[in-house]
Amino acid sequence: MCKDCGCEANGTNVTKVFKVPGMMCDNCKKTVTGAALGMPGVMSCDVDLKTKDVTISFDSAKSTEEQISKAIDDTGFEVTGITDAPHHHHHGVGSVIKKLFS
Repeated sequence: MCKDCGCEANGTNVTKVFKVPGMMCDNCKKTVTGAALGMPGVMSCDVDLKTKDVTISFDSAKSTEEQISKAIDDTGFEVTGITDAPHHHHHGVGSVIKKLFS
């Protein structure tokens, strides 16, 4: 858990970047996004067509990166790699309150 922003408080929320080089257009983006968001525990999916990266935040207790990768592969797009997403701190009201009481 990040002590600065309190993200991943339950220890199972993760964000991974899936490399999907076959995506070319908005229809590809919709297909991959639909496959990812259809998986249990997936909270968000952001597709970057220029870099061919799909950034997915999910609860690893409900779906694994392998299961999400397979769901994308099943649409006809191949996942060629998975990496950890860069961590971005969320300094909203919740983190301010958390800091005040810690």
